[in-house]
Amino acid sequence: MDGLLLNLLSYRPTATGLSRYTERLLFHWAESKRNALPVQLKLSTSGSVELTDSIDLPSRQESNLVKWLQSNAIVQHGISYSHLINNKKFNIIYSPYTDFLFSLSDLPQVITCHDLIPLFYPNSRRAYLRSRYWLPFHLKRATKVIAISRSVADLLVQNGISARKIEIIHNGIQLDLNPIKSPLTSDILVIGRHSKNKNLQATLKGFSKFLQDHSFWDGNLVIVGSPDRMTAALHKLAIDLGVSSRIQWLSSLGPDELDVQIRKSFCLISSSLMEGFDYPLMEAQARGIPTIASNIPVHRELHLNKSLFFSFDESGVSLANQLGRLTKDLSLWLEISQGGLDHVKCFTLGKQLTAIQKVLKEVVI
Repeated sequence: MDGLLLNLLSYRPTATGLSRYTERLLFHWAESKRNALPVQLKLSTSGSVELTDSIDLPSRQESNLVKWLQSNAIVQHGISYSHLINNKKFNIIYSPYTDFLFSLSDLPQVITCHDLIPLFYPNSRRAYLRSRYWLPFHLKRATKVIAISRSVADLLVQNGISARKIEIIHNGIQLDLNPIKSPLTSDILVIGRHSKNKNLQATLKGFSKFLQDHSFWDGNLVIVGSPDRMTAALHKLAIDLGVSSRIQWLSSLGPDELDVQIRKSFCLISSSLMEGFDYPLMEAQARGIPTIASNIPVHRELHLNKSLFFSFDESGVSLANQLGRLTKDLSLWLEISQGGLDHVKCFTLGKQLTAIQKVLKEVVI
Protein backbone atom coordinates (compact mmCIF):
# COMPACT_ATOMS: atom_id res chain seq x y z
CA MET A 1 0.00 0.00 0.00
CA ASP A 2 1.14 3.55 -0.74
CA GLY A 3 2.75 5.52 2.06
CA LEU A 4 3.72 2.46 4.11
CA LEU A 5 7.12 2.18 5.78
CA LEU A 6 8.30 -1.19 7.09
CA ASN A 7 10.51 -0.88 10.15
CA LEU A 8 13.11 -3.65 9.90
CA LEU A 9 15.82 -2.05 12.04
CA SER A 10 15.61 -4.88 14.54
CA TYR A 11 16.10 -7.63 11.96
CA ARG A 12 18.94 -9.96 12.90
CA PRO A 13 20.34 -12.54 10.43
CA THR A 14 20.08 -15.34 12.96
CA ALA A 15 17.91 -18.44 13.30
CA THR A 16 15.33 -16.94 15.66
CA GLY A 17 11.55 -16.97 15.55
CA LEU A 18 11.43 -13.20 15.07
CA SER A 19 13.84 -13.33 12.14
CA ARG A 20 11.94 -16.16 10.46
CA TYR A 21 8.65 -14.30 10.96
CA THR A 22 10.08 -11.24 9.20
CA GLU A 23 11.65 -13.25 6.37
CA ARG A 24 8.46 -15.19 5.63
CA LEU A 25 6.34 -12.06 5.64
CA LEU A 26 8.73 -10.01 3.50
CA PHE A 27 9.36 -12.75 0.94
CA HIS A 28 5.67 -13.49 0.55
CA TRP A 29 4.95 -9.77 0.20
CA ALA A 30 7.49 -9.65 -2.63
CA GLU A 31 6.02 -12.74 -4.32
CA SER A 32 2.45 -11.44 -4.22
CA LYS A 33 1.52 -10.18 -7.68
CA ARG A 34 -1.09 -7.83 -6.25
CA ASN A 35 1.22 -5.93 -3.92
CA ALA A 36 4.42 -3.98 -4.49
CA LEU A 37 7.01 -4.43 -1.78
CA PRO A 38 6.86 -1.45 0.60
CA VAL A 39 9.79 0.79 1.39
CA GLN A 40 11.81 -0.61 4.28
CA LEU A 41 13.96 1.03 6.92
CA LYS A 42 16.73 -1.46 7.61
CA LEU A 43 20.41 -2.00 8.22
CA SER A 44 23.09 -3.08 5.79
CA THR A 45 25.71 -5.71 6.54
CA SER A 46 28.08 -2.99 7.72
CA GLY A 47 25.50 -1.56 10.12
CA SER A 48 24.65 1.56 8.13
CA VAL A 49 20.95 2.45 7.93
CA GLU A 50 19.22 2.52 4.55
CA LEU A 51 15.83 3.17 3.01
CA THR A 52 15.05 0.71 0.21
CA ASP A 53 12.34 -1.34 -1.47
CA SER A 54 14.75 -4.22 -2.13
CA ILE A 55 13.92 -7.64 -0.74
CA ASP A 56 17.53 -8.19 0.29
CA LEU A 57 18.21 -8.63 4.00
CA PRO A 58 21.68 -8.59 5.57
CA SER A 59 23.14 -12.11 5.65
CA ARG A 60 25.37 -11.14 8.56
CA GLN A 61 26.03 -8.14 10.77
CA GLU A 62 29.62 -6.94 10.94
CA SER A 63 29.04 -4.06 13.36
CA ASN A 64 29.54 -5.12 16.98
CA LEU A 65 27.79 -1.95 18.12
CA VAL A 66 24.68 -2.78 16.09
CA LYS A 67 24.72 -6.36 17.36
CA TRP A 68 24.76 -5.05 20.94
CA LEU A 69 22.00 -2.53 20.25
CA GLN A 70 19.81 -5.19 18.65
CA SER A 71 20.37 -7.71 21.43
CA ASN A 72 19.20 -5.07 23.91
CA ALA A 73 16.21 -3.99 21.76
CA ILE A 74 17.45 -0.39 21.53
CA VAL A 75 18.85 -0.22 18.01
CA GLN A 76 16.71 2.82 17.06
CA HIS A 77 18.34 4.80 19.88
CA GLY A 78 21.91 4.13 18.76
CA ILE A 79 21.70 5.03 15.08
CA SER A 80 20.54 8.04 13.09
CA TYR A 81 17.71 7.47 10.62
CA SER A 82 15.34 10.47 10.77
CA HIS A 83 17.23 12.25 7.98
CA LEU A 84 16.16 9.48 5.59
CA ILE A 85 12.48 9.91 6.46
CA ASN A 86 11.97 13.67 6.70
CA ASN A 87 11.34 14.40 3.02
CA LYS A 88 9.39 11.21 2.29
CA LYS A 89 5.61 10.87 2.22
CA PHE A 90 4.86 8.08 4.64
CA ASN A 91 1.48 7.92 6.34
CA ILE A 92 1.87 4.73 8.41
CA ILE A 93 4.62 2.53 9.84
CA TYR A 94 4.45 -1.21 10.38
CA SER A 95 7.00 -3.13 12.42
CA PRO A 96 6.99 -6.95 12.57
CA TYR A 97 8.88 -6.42 15.81
CA THR A 98 7.51 -4.85 18.98
CA ASP A 99 9.38 -1.71 18.06
CA PHE A 100 7.66 1.69 18.08
CA LEU A 101 9.81 4.35 16.38
CA PHE A 102 9.78 7.15 18.95
CA SER A 103 11.33 9.80 16.69
CA LEU A 104 8.42 9.31 14.26
CA SER A 105 5.67 9.35 16.86
CA ASP A 106 3.56 11.74 14.77
CA LEU A 107 2.81 8.88 12.35
CA PRO A 108 0.37 6.05 13.16
CA GLN A 109 2.26 2.87 13.91
CA VAL A 110 1.27 -0.80 13.99
CA ILE A 111 3.59 -3.21 15.78
CA THR A 112 3.54 -6.96 16.35
CA CYS A 113 3.83 -8.54 19.79
CA HIS A 114 5.00 -12.14 19.57
CA ASP A 115 4.91 -13.11 23.23
CA LEU A 116 5.40 -12.02 26.83
CA ILE A 117 7.41 -15.07 27.85
CA PRO A 118 10.22 -13.15 29.64
CA LEU A 119 7.68 -11.90 32.18
CA PHE A 120 7.02 -15.48 33.26
CA TYR A 121 10.10 -17.50 32.26
CA PRO A 122 12.98 -15.03 31.88
CA ASN A 123 16.42 -16.25 30.88
CA SER A 124 17.95 -13.26 32.65
CA ARG A 125 17.00 -10.40 34.93
CA ARG A 126 17.68 -8.02 32.07
CA ALA A 127 15.15 -9.82 29.86
CA TYR A 128 12.53 -9.64 32.61
CA LEU A 129 13.08 -5.95 33.30
CA ARG A 130 13.00 -5.11 29.60
CA SER A 131 9.65 -6.89 29.17
CA ARG A 132 8.20 -5.47 32.37
CA TYR A 133 9.17 -1.83 31.98
CA TRP A 134 10.49 -1.13 28.45
CA LEU A 135 8.07 -3.15 26.32
CA PRO A 136 4.97 -1.29 27.64
CA PHE A 137 6.41 2.00 26.35
CA HIS A 138 6.21 0.58 22.83
CA LEU A 139 2.88 -1.20 23.22
CA LYS A 140 0.99 1.73 24.75
CA ARG A 141 2.17 4.19 22.11
CA ALA A 142 1.29 1.99 19.14
CA THR A 143 -1.90 2.75 17.24
CA LYS A 144 -2.55 -0.98 16.86
CA VAL A 145 -0.84 -4.07 18.27
CA ILE A 146 -0.94 -7.32 16.32
CA ALA A 147 -0.96 -10.37 18.63
CA ILE A 148 0.01 -13.62 16.92
CA SER A 149 -2.47 -15.65 19.01
CA ARG A 150 -5.41 -15.14 21.33
CA SER A 151 -3.20 -16.34 24.17
CA VAL A 152 -0.82 -13.42 23.56
CA ALA A 153 -3.76 -11.01 23.26
CA ASP A 154 -5.16 -12.16 26.61
CA LEU A 155 -1.79 -11.61 28.30
CA LEU A 156 -1.54 -8.14 26.76
CA VAL A 157 -4.93 -7.18 28.20
CA GLN A 158 -3.94 -8.61 31.58
CA ASN A 159 -0.85 -6.39 31.48
CA GLY A 160 -2.75 -3.17 30.81
CA ILE A 161 -2.97 -2.94 27.02
CA SER A 162 -6.37 -1.85 25.77
CA ALA A 163 -8.26 -4.66 24.04
CA ARG A 164 -9.51 -2.13 21.48
CA LYS A 165 -6.05 -1.66 20.01
CA ILE A 166 -5.24 -5.39 19.75
CA GLU A 167 -5.76 -7.36 16.53
CA ILE A 168 -5.21 -11.13 16.51
CA ILE A 169 -3.48 -12.32 13.34
CA HIS A 170 -2.06 -15.82 13.35
CA ASN A 171 1.26 -16.57 11.71
CA GLY A 172 1.28 -18.00 8.21
CA ILE A 173 2.92 -21.25 7.16
CA GLN A 174 4.42 -22.26 3.83
CA LEU A 175 2.47 -25.31 2.65
CA ASP A 176 4.42 -28.38 1.55
CA LEU A 177 3.54 -29.74 -1.90
CA ASN A 178 5.12 -33.13 -1.15
CA PRO A 179 4.29 -34.09 2.44
CA ILE A 180 5.43 -37.30 4.07
CA LYS A 181 3.03 -40.23 3.65
CA SER A 182 4.56 -42.64 6.19
CA PRO A 183 7.36 -42.59 8.79
CA LEU A 184 10.87 -42.52 7.32
CA THR A 185 12.79 -43.11 10.57
CA SER A 186 12.13 -43.73 14.26
CA ASP A 187 13.76 -40.48 15.39
CA ILE A 188 11.73 -38.13 17.57
CA LEU A 189 12.33 -34.40 17.06
CA VAL A 190 12.28 -31.36 19.33
CA ILE A 191 13.00 -27.82 18.08
CA GLY A 192 13.78 -25.26 20.75
CA ARG A 193 16.66 -23.58 22.48
CA HIS A 194 17.65 -24.70 25.96
CA SER A 195 15.55 -22.13 27.80
CA LYS A 196 13.09 -22.33 30.69
CA ASN A 197 9.90 -21.97 28.69
CA LYS A 198 10.86 -24.77 26.27
CA ASN A 199 10.79 -27.18 29.23
CA LEU A 200 13.10 -29.72 27.59
CA GLN A 201 13.47 -31.56 30.88
CA ALA A 202 9.87 -32.74 30.48
CA THR A 203 10.74 -34.16 27.07
CA LEU A 204 13.79 -35.94 28.47
CA LYS A 205 11.75 -37.52 31.25
CA GLY A 206 8.98 -38.56 28.88
CA PHE A 207 11.46 -40.05 26.42
CA SER A 208 13.22 -41.94 29.23
CA LYS A 209 9.94 -43.39 30.49
CA PHE A 210 8.94 -44.29 26.93
CA LEU A 211 12.18 -46.23 26.38
CA GLN A 212 11.67 -48.10 29.64
CA ASP A 213 8.31 -49.35 28.38
CA HIS A 214 9.33 -49.77 24.72
CA SER A 215 12.82 -51.26 24.73
CA PHE A 216 12.43 -52.30 21.07
CA TRP A 217 12.34 -48.67 19.88
CA ASP A 218 15.53 -47.91 17.93
CA GLY A 219 15.06 -44.18 17.33
CA ASN A 220 16.89 -41.28 18.96
CA LEU A 221 15.64 -38.06 20.45
CA VAL A 222 16.98 -35.22 18.26
CA ILE A 223 17.01 -31.80 19.94
CA VAL A 224 17.67 -28.84 17.64
CA GLY A 225 18.24 -25.62 19.54
CA SER A 226 20.93 -23.24 20.70
CA PRO A 227 22.56 -23.71 24.12
CA ASP A 228 21.38 -21.50 26.95
CA ARG A 229 21.51 -21.31 30.73
CA MET A 230 19.70 -24.64 31.03
CA THR A 231 22.16 -26.58 28.85
CA ALA A 232 24.40 -28.01 31.57
CA ALA A 233 21.43 -29.08 33.70
CA LEU A 234 19.78 -30.75 30.68
CA HIS A 235 22.90 -32.75 29.83
CA LYS A 236 23.20 -33.85 33.45
CA LEU A 237 19.55 -34.89 33.53
CA ALA A 238 20.03 -36.96 30.37
CA ILE A 239 22.93 -38.76 32.04
CA ASP A 240 20.98 -39.31 35.26
CA LEU A 241 18.06 -40.74 33.28
CA GLY A 242 20.38 -43.05 31.36
CA VAL A 243 19.38 -41.74 27.94
CA SER A 244 22.35 -39.56 26.98
CA SER A 245 23.50 -42.05 24.34
CA ARG A 246 20.07 -41.84 22.68
CA ILE A 247 20.04 -38.05 22.32
CA GLN A 248 21.46 -35.95 19.50
CA TRP A 249 22.08 -32.33 20.45
CA LEU A 250 22.19 -30.04 17.41
CA SER A 251 22.78 -26.38 18.18
CA SER A 252 21.51 -25.11 14.83
CA LEU A 253 20.61 -26.15 11.31
CA GLY A 254 20.25 -24.16 8.11
CA PRO A 255 16.77 -23.95 6.54
CA ASP A 256 17.40 -26.81 4.09
CA GLU A 257 18.99 -29.01 6.75
CA LEU A 258 16.12 -28.33 9.14
CA ASP A 259 13.63 -29.25 6.44
CA VAL A 260 15.38 -32.60 5.94
CA GLN A 261 15.48 -33.20 9.69
CA ILE A 262 11.76 -32.52 10.12
CA ARG A 263 10.76 -34.67 7.15
CA LYS A 264 12.70 -37.71 8.33
CA SER A 265 11.38 -37.54 11.91
CA PHE A 266 8.77 -39.94 13.27
CA CYS A 267 7.07 -37.12 15.18
CA LEU A 268 7.74 -33.72 16.75
CA ILE A 269 7.27 -32.90 20.43
CA SER A 270 6.70 -29.50 22.03
CA SER A 271 6.79 -29.61 25.84
CA SER A 272 6.75 -25.81 26.23
CA LEU A 273 5.38 -24.10 29.32
CA MET A 274 4.46 -20.97 27.35
CA GLU A 275 4.56 -19.92 23.70
CA GLY A 276 3.30 -17.08 21.58
CA PHE A 277 2.49 -19.33 18.62
CA ASP A 278 4.90 -22.33 18.57
CA TYR A 279 5.80 -22.38 14.90
CA PRO A 280 7.68 -25.74 14.93
CA LEU A 281 4.37 -27.55 15.48
CA MET A 282 2.99 -25.96 12.32
CA GLU A 283 6.19 -26.64 10.36
CA ALA A 284 6.01 -30.32 11.23
CA GLN A 285 2.31 -30.54 10.40
CA ALA A 286 2.90 -28.87 7.02
CA ARG A 287 5.25 -31.74 6.15
CA GLY A 288 2.89 -34.46 7.35
CA ILE A 289 4.74 -35.16 10.59
CA PRO A 290 2.48 -35.91 13.61
CA THR A 291 2.89 -33.64 16.62
CA ILE A 292 2.64 -34.12 20.38
CA ALA A 293 2.05 -30.96 22.42
CA SER A 294 1.91 -29.93 26.05
CA ASN A 295 -1.47 -28.92 27.43
CA ILE A 296 -0.98 -25.14 27.58
CA PRO A 297 -3.31 -22.30 26.45
CA VAL A 298 -1.77 -21.56 23.06
CA HIS A 299 -1.62 -25.25 22.15
CA ARG A 300 -5.27 -25.68 23.12
CA GLU A 301 -6.14 -22.60 21.07
CA LEU A 302 -4.36 -23.70 17.91
CA HIS A 303 -3.89 -27.46 18.03
CA LEU A 304 -6.80 -29.04 19.88
CA ASN A 305 -7.72 -32.30 18.11
CA LYS A 306 -4.84 -31.75 15.67
CA SER A 307 -2.01 -32.88 17.96
CA LEU A 308 -1.78 -35.48 20.68
CA PHE A 309 -1.75 -33.68 24.04
CA PHE A 310 0.06 -34.59 27.22
CA SER A 311 0.00 -33.22 30.75
CA PHE A 312 3.01 -32.35 32.90
CA ASP A 313 3.96 -34.89 35.54
CA GLU A 314 7.16 -35.53 37.46
CA SER A 315 8.10 -38.81 35.79
CA GLY A 316 6.98 -38.12 32.21
CA VAL A 317 4.24 -40.77 32.18
CA SER A 318 1.71 -38.73 30.19
CA LEU A 319 4.16 -37.92 27.39
CA ALA A 320 5.44 -41.51 27.34
CA ASN A 321 1.89 -42.79 26.99
CA GLN A 322 1.21 -40.59 23.97
CA LEU A 323 4.47 -41.65 22.35
CA GLY A 324 3.50 -45.25 23.02
CA ARG A 325 0.12 -44.80 21.34
CA LEU A 326 1.71 -43.27 18.28
CA THR A 327 4.40 -45.94 17.91
CA LYS A 328 2.00 -48.87 18.30
CA ASP A 329 -0.73 -47.69 15.93
CA LEU A 330 0.13 -46.73 12.35
CA SER A 331 -3.50 -45.73 11.74
CA LEU A 332 -3.19 -43.15 14.53
CA TRP A 333 0.06 -41.87 13.00
CA LEU A 334 -1.71 -41.44 9.67
CA GLU A 335 -4.73 -39.80 11.31
CA ILE A 336 -2.65 -37.20 13.17
CA SER A 337 -0.52 -36.66 10.06
CA GLN A 338 -3.54 -35.95 7.84
CA GLY A 339 -5.19 -33.86 10.53
CA GLY A 340 -2.10 -31.65 10.68
CA LEU A 341 -1.99 -31.27 6.90
CA ASP A 342 -5.63 -30.17 6.85
CA HIS A 343 -5.02 -27.88 9.81
CA VAL A 344 -2.18 -25.82 8.32
CA LYS A 345 -4.29 -24.98 5.27
CA CYS A 346 -6.05 -22.48 7.53
CA PHE A 347 -2.75 -20.70 8.31
CA THR A 348 -1.40 -19.56 4.95
CA LEU A 349 1.03 -16.71 4.43
CA GLY A 350 -1.49 -15.13 2.08
CA LYS A 351 -4.13 -15.06 4.79
CA GLN A 352 -1.67 -13.56 7.26
CA LEU A 353 -0.51 -10.84 4.85
CA THR A 354 -4.07 -9.94 3.82
CA ALA A 355 -5.09 -9.57 7.47
CA ILE A 356 -2.10 -7.33 8.24
CA GLN A 357 -2.77 -5.14 5.21
CA LYS A 358 -6.41 -4.82 6.24
CA VAL A 359 -5.37 -3.50 9.67
CA LEU A 360 -2.93 -1.03 8.09
CA LYS A 361 -5.58 0.33 5.72
CA GLU A 362 -8.10 0.71 8.55
CA VAL A 363 -5.57 2.67 10.60
CA VAL A 364 -4.80 5.05 7.74
CA ILE A 365 -8.50 5.64 7.03
